[in-house]
Amino acid sequence: MPQNNDLRGRIAGQSAMAAVIAAQAHHARRGLLARTIGLSPLTAEGRAHYRGAVGELLVGSILDHLGHSWDILHGVPLGETSLDHFAVGRAGVFAISVVNCQGDDVAINGDELVIAKTVSQAIVEARAAGQRVAAALSAAMGSPVNVVPVLVVVEPVKVSTLALPADVRVLTSMQLEQWLLSAQATLTGEEVATLSTVAESSTTWPAPQQATIASRTITREFVRIHHDVRRASARRFVWVVVALVGTFLWVWSLASVFASLVVGP
Repeated sequence: MPQNNDLRGRIAGQSAMAAVIAAQAHHARRGLLARTIGLSPLTAEGRAHYRGAVGELLVGSILDHLGHSWDILHGVPLGETSLDHFAVGRAGVFAISVVNCQGDDVAINGDELVIAKTVSQAIVEARAAGQRVAAALSAAMGSPVNVVPVLVVVEPVKVSTLALPADVRVLTSMQLEQWLLSAQATLTGEEVATLSTVAESSTTWPAPQQATIASRTITREFVRIHHDVRRASARRFVWVVVALVGTFLWVWSLASVFASLVVGP
């Protein structure tokens, strides 16, 4: 069975990082004033993809440190879309989707994921991704393969559960590693090895709709954008501190003048 070296070499968040780069490609460079005050270099579209890429990178790092008994693939092509992360180990086969919820409250109500009071279809999409993964693996294996769809919400402020979805496991990024490592074994070592070989085959998955870019090129360009974002954020923080200190000194001076007027000479 031919190996898919491109798939094996894909890095976590590769599709999202490529989307960030594409969104920023025709964006005019910020002027001196914009850079000085810390205006974000991201466009509206780039900001959404950037947030997704950061979430995928975090989850990818967790998965890559599970140990040698697990095989992890990132950015598995599913035709028009891609699966964020694929994991197979003694505990089974998992199709892992990611949504970045940093700084947001999250509520789970059946198939609805409410992020900062906005309804997301992430649970429905995670289920669909799991079904496509199961169909592709089952066809390649010649027998049914059970795939558990998992949705990872990255660093939410709070998670409220009103009703659990029937067949999608929703976890926070803090829960993911322990949940996978403590799950009961359902596969033998031989079955894991077979599934791993099938999963990395170039004939198992639908061909991606867009040409892939070398991961090294994507990483280099994304790191440059990431540094610009971090630098802009740091400058905004400095300006906020300066404003607070200036406000404090102004209030203190005003209070001193008022006190001197009240007390008199």
